[in-house]
Amino acid sequence: MALTDFATAKNLDFFEKIKQEENFVGNLYELDYTQAKVLLNDYDKNNVKGVPLGCFLMAIYSNVLRAGQMEGILLRVVGTAEIPQTKQIAETLTNAHIDRKENRKEILEPDTITKYFYQFSGLLCRVLGTFYMERDKLVFGTDIENFLGAHHYRVYKPQKTELSVIVNENTKDSDYLRQKIGKLRYASSQSYDKEGDYAPDVYLRVEDVVARRSAFFGMTRMGKSNTIKIVVMAIEKLNQERNESQIGQIIFDVNGEYTFANQQDNTCIYDKLKDTNKVRRFSLSLSKTQGYEDVQAIRYDFYNDKTLEESFGLFCDEVALLKSSDYIRAFKAVDMFDREGDDEEVKRHKQRKRAIYKCILHRAKFLHGQNYQVKFTRFTRQSNKTLTSNEPKYHEGVSLEVACLYFEGLDQLDTKYEKDKDFEALLKVLQATRVSGYKALMDLRHLHSTQGSEDYKQEIDSALRAGQVVLVDLSSASTEVQEKYITRLCAHIFARSMEKFTNDKAPEFIQMYFEEAHNIFPKDDKDLKNIYNRLAKEGAKLNIGISYSTQEVSSIAPSILKNTQNWFISHLNNKDELKVLEKYYDFSDFSQSIIKNNDVGFARVKTYSNNFIIPVQIDKFKDKN
Repeated sequence: MALTDFATAKNLDFFEKIKQEENFVGNLYELDYTQAKVLLNDYDKNNVKGVPLGCFLMAIYSNVLRAGQMEGILLRVVGTAEIPQTKQIAETLTNAHIDRKENRKEILEPDTITKYFYQFSGLLCRVLGTFYMERDKLVFGTDIENFLGAHHYRVYKPQKTELSVIVNENTKDSDYLRQKIGKLRYASSQSYDKEGDYAPDVYLRVEDVVARRSAFFGMTRMGKSNTIKIVVMAIEKLNQERNESQIGQIIFDVNGEYTFANQQDNTCIYDKLKDTNKVRRFSLSLSKTQGYEDVQAIRYDFYNDKTLEESFGLFCDEVALLKSSDYIRAFKAVDMFDREGDDEEVKRHKQRKRAIYKCILHRAKFLHGQNYQVKFTRFTRQSNKTLTSNEPKYHEGVSLEVACLYFEGLDQLDTKYEKDKDFEALLKVLQATRVSGYKALMDLRHLHSTQGSEDYKQEIDSALRAGQVVLVDLSSASTEVQEKYITRLCAHIFARSMEKFTNDKAPEFIQMYFEEAHNIFPKDDKDLKNIYNRLAKEGAKLNIGISYSTQEVSSIAPSILKNTQNWFISHLNNKDELKVLEKYYDFSDFSQSIIKNNDVGFARVKTYSNNFIIPVQIDKFKDKN
């Protein structure tokens, strides 16, 4: 039995405050280890302002095994239950209506005794655990050790102060920093509790999210992003209190709403943090990198030798989406990067290949600096060819235009180059005589930027390990391009952290946030070596936490869901999604409300340190300081 200790003196009268007559709901008439049935009547229901589906009740009793100390079984209402008199009540009520010869449209007014009889009904509740006192401390266990005859229990509906203890202090190590995220909310209809007597503030223990997996599920515009923004800011507050290393955060902003202010919030994460010097902005958008001084390009400079291999890999991935011709496949397979063990001749061949590749970029109108040059050694000429005295010195460096004219003028290579098919593949794309060649690559110019000088992955990784918030704006890119950039960044960060871990060094704490995760994460467990499966399974030991949001629970691989500790669930409109969700914790208790209630920000929240799900109306991010 998992135990939680509420070590505060204010909880010594916890049961007495609940056990007030104005909180009385009814009596148990059936109890076992997992569920309870409560007998109640209309008067008591009205007295406590209703008993909505999902609300918390407390069945209090005196435990003779603990010297008569009071204990309370925490219950959650999950439905109605038949009482033995249900059929009799229904029969007498229908007979009363049928027997009326006149005034059948008016409300039935039975005699006092019959009316009292009609008012009784039953509730079905799930047993969530037991509250009891241990050495003057309030303790919660997630089950019950024993149950007595149902007549020993009286059932109450806790009010605001005691509910605050139930939903907030029911956390392991509750001394950790907590962030208010909203208010307890049982139902969409809230006409009975306008004073908020049953709506205490709900807090998130911020450490629950750090280095753990968190899921945010719900339909579009149901408040997922709003909740994530609150979590991001909560971790920044935690950073202010931490003496140890700071927690870096990276948001893969596929819609641009975290990096730049939008109409919905009139603010964003960047606006909240820009005065702290702890936030960095990166973007794929050329207009944004030019329009904002602080926004750095995350595109590659395709001519930069330091990142040439990385940019060529991205280039080939995108080319594959456009063309599938044999000559394009040969182009993608070209080996032009130096490897350990290459001799001088092989290095010269690869240098020449890189020069041809840069000429292809030039012909495809990939921009470069005005004085940019390439160096390479010429091909060995066939025996009948003679070298002219005014031929450029290619090995000392020539412009790309001059290099293009040289390579385009080649009609036949010496036989010594025939074994290396890479030259043929590259020249076919450059010369484009019988194929579209470089013209087919012009649509990929958006991947290139002359501002992308160094490897952006290293710069972002360094910022994260320094405890900064990194906002990566990918809103201008296609879904496919977004996925490529995100996957490369995640793999780089993961590899750096794993390197530290295997060298017996503690990796820095890093939080990753993924919007529209169904476009990024795997949908099955066929490839468990996928970077996202590895983040879910191995991220904790590397101090990497991931938070992901999507509209579809079923779009996320089971291995990721099984390793998720924090769940924020808002409205879903599909029973198939609920079937997947019901496999985890006791979300089946909320299936009806999740599919029926579409109030923005109304979420069912299960966190790592809390022992049960709490229905919460999440605060609005724009209202947060």
